[in-house]
Amino acid sequence: MSRLGLVLSAGGARGAYEAGVLYYIRSGLPKNFRQTNFPIQTGTSVGAINALFMASHAHDPLKQGERLKDLWFSLNQDHIYRRDLRAVGSFLQSSLRGMVGNLLTIDPLKIFSRQGPHLRSILNTFPLQELLTKNVDWKALNANIENGPIDAVALTATNMGNGHPEIFLQKKHDIGYTGRQKIHTGPLKVEHAMASSAIPMLFPSTAIGKNYYMDGGLRLFTPMSPAIHLGAERLLIIGLRHRPSTTRKTKKKTVTVKKRPTVIPTLAMQLGSILNGMFLDHIQYDLEQLSRINHLLDLGKLEYGNDFIDKINARMKKEKMEGLAGNHQWKKIKALEITPSEFVSNIYFRWFRSQKKGRFQFSAFEKLMIRLLDVDPRTGRDLLSYLTFAPQYLQELFELGYQDAQSSKHKIMELMTQP
Repeated sequence: MSRLGLVLSAGGARGAYEAGVLYYIRSGLPKNFRQTNFPIQTGTSVGAINALFMASHAHDPLKQGERLKDLWFSLNQDHIYRRDLRAVGSFLQSSLRGMVGNLLTIDPLKIFSRQGPHLRSILNTFPLQELLTKNVDWKALNANIENGPIDAVALTATNMGNGHPEIFLQKKHDIGYTGRQKIHTGPLKVEHAMASSAIPMLFPSTAIGKNYYMDGGLRLFTPMSPAIHLGAERLLIIGLRHRPSTTRKTKKKTVTVKKRPTVIPTLAMQLGSILNGMFLDHIQYDLEQLSRINHLLDLGKLEYGNDFIDKINARMKKEKMEGLAGNHQWKKIKALEITPSEFVSNIYFRWFRSQKKGRFQFSAFEKLMIRLLDVDPRTGRDLLSYLTFAPQYLQELFELGYQDAQSSKHKIMELMTQP
């Protein structure tokens, strides 16, 4: 019996797209598919948050999607970070006062002798911590993993001490993990979600034990790996990057996709590009690797017989060569990726331009950040598309996820059908 796995990506506010896809699976598919659970669930950053919420409601799959929708439709900026006048004062105190104190330090390399306070991040995400504490049913999460339909939930975070990705894992006792990443097994808690979603520079790192952790997307170059090493053989991957071809063909003519005009990159543009590279590029590499391995295994079966994979695994075990595959036996993995059918940054800019005065207003703190980072809604749309949690924008992303999943209905059903 092959296990079904769910892989959820990093992407801040773009996680509303993931929620839209999942809502379609729970509301738009035939009933027998709507009731099918994902025993293996893995996520990074906002994907970790969505995975936790899904797993905590896995005991009632028919209501699971509706509850996820309610969560995302109720979100706004105030649920994610502090943005009032206190936030302005705290930021100025940590940055300007700390900067002046550091300038007065005789030896600038002696960090512990500097006259802080130190600036930990641009945003204070205490509201997000409160949101997760209240909205993830942590008791149900434990019950669903220990005695329910979930075999394992894995969240990835980056250890700031050594720069390596590490996995916080809660699983059934009979579920093994064969990957190379360091794992921490035990009940998942709100601090693990905060660590996995701590976007560098923007959100504060999270202390767990003696180490500090930040967003798992920073160093997890193989985001599908945790699910595979937990035993999943069928993967539904929800990506957050639109991947167009250079041209798109129509019946009448070939339309060239327009490129943005070249401008001098602002700090906001650079941060947006960094987040794009950190969050959005790794799944494509993973899928290409998976496709090559599957193709190689198919060629081996054609050339050497249907027992080719079994013979290879037996030989590797005999020769003690499991390490070449991360202590994991070779097997074919079936994967389906669903990604946005248009650029999310363009959806953001279209939403921003449609806003009438008074419908969405930046706070005093956000206006300060816009000035400091030199943010322009047009050129800074990549950065803002990650950090804007305005209800109407989130609902547009949610609707796009629903529509894209609907377009992949038969592929989803094929993946979810037990071979």
